[in-house]
Amino acid sequence: MADESTGISRGGKEAEERFMAITGATPTARAALGDAVLDGTTVEIKHTKRTETLNQVRAVKYIPLVVWVSGEDAWYVIPAHRIVAIVSDRKRGQHTENPFESATLNLKRLDDFRLESEADLAAAVARRAKESAAYPQLKKEMDRVLAEAREHAASDIERVIGVLVQLDLL
Repeated sequence: MADESTGISRGGKEAEERFMAITGATPTARAALGDAVLDGTTVEIKHTKRTETLNQVRAVKYIPLVVWVSGEDAWYVIPAHRIVAIVSDRKRGQHTENPFESATLNLKRLDDFRLESEADLAAAVARRAKESAAYPQLKKEMDRVLAEAREHAASDIERVIGVLVQLDLL
């Protein structure tokens, strides 16, 4: 059975709902953009039961990462530019060649971003978003990485379908 803290099982929904209840944030229009919008800032929200590895962190989105550690009732808010920097030393991603598309993060290395209180959540999101906005050239580069990944995927799909058609497998 899937762990209830994983996104695939929708166990992260509790963290999203809790974040929105605390901050007044709203869901995003599309899940691909992130999980919630708070005062114009889109955030990704992860849930874990204890301080451990976070899966499928998408640095390429260049949005703050909010983490709820339910076992400790602790919140973390990690700015986008720091996520990009942490992931940049990886040779490959989690289930993908490009680490910016999907990577794991260890929360133990992110103690600087742990909040004192959930009451600080909205202010921390605003502060972290402002910190990352100070690096527009990095945001632009992540936008470029994402656009190129989409173009590459479309090209790969087209080529592979062509071969499948030639082989009469489609």
